[in-house]
Amino acid sequence: MRIRIERRGGLAGRPAVGERDESELTAEERSALHELLRTPVPSAPAAGADRFHYRIVIEDQGRTRELDVPEDAMPHALADIPKITL
Repeated sequence: MRIRIERRGGLAGRPAVGERDESELTAEERSALHELLRTPVPSAPAAGADRFHYRIVIEDQGRTRELDVPEDAMPHALADIPKITL
């Protein structure tokens, strides 16, 4: 399984991206990902300016699944994966 996490928004507005194979995830990251897949994610973003929004793309055995996750619903363990590329 391949996971791609994109973060958009924030004060600078620069996108950040991180990719991992499931085998590279820590136990905490893996647990947070599986919890996101089991629990419905709120579709409305949290109120406030300059909030982050995450898009998670999961590719597994030829299938692709996408989740749009507002900042307040994103687990901290997964929020640290995307990095800004200069």
